[in-house]
Amino acid sequence: MKTFFSVLIACVVMAFTLQDPAPAKKGQEYGAGVKASTVLSLSRAVTEKKFNAPIAVTAMVKEVCQKKGCWMILADGTTKVRVTFKDYSFFMPKDLAGKRIVAEGMLKEDVLSEADARHYAEDAGKSKKEIEKIKGDQQELTFEATGVRVR
Repeated sequence: MKTFFSVLIACVVMAFTLQDPAPAKKGQEYGAGVKASTVLSLSRAVTEKKFNAPIAVTAMVKEVCQKKGCWMILADGTTKVRVTFKDYSFFMPKDLAGKRIVAEGMLKEDVLSEADARHYAEDAGKSKKEIEKIKGDQQELTFEATGVRVR
């Protein structure tokens, strides 16, 4: 019985802590926040191949997961990157698209499996027809953020 109540309390606490974040506001920080004093544009970071080392980048949010806010797509010119959040420990407001942000974390070149690509498309609200067009693994840039600030 003690274990049951411990699990119940843990579930209630998690339900409250993993709720959707409030609407995005300028200056709002998520995760560990942004502490870096140097911030590069996303396109410059990619051009200079600033991969696999801590970095802070700025870009426009083009898309946010509409299920939980558990990923977003950043764009800077023609450069696009999928952002996920370190240890799945924080989420973004679903209304963040169209806002400029600074993200601190790690930029990587990655392979996205067909299954994951389809999952992300579903999260983004794509049609069944669009999802079925996704075939094979895909090369993509990713960014694992430890913190984000709305500009």
